[in-house]
Amino acid sequence: MHKYCLECDWKASTDDGDSEQEVSRKAIEHFVETGHTVDSIRLPPPCVNKN
Repeated sequence: MHKYCLECDWKASTDDGDSEQEVSRKAIEHFVETGHTVDSIRLPPPCVNKN
């Protein structure tokens, strides 16, 4: 899970060792403190074979 700010260089990720809940909490805290919009990196949907 990756969260990033649309207005500054802030970001948080599970790649840094935080749980998904921790990343979400940090994103909410960033929004509350700054009013900045936080979004998630959107990955393409998984490829599903329909055989």
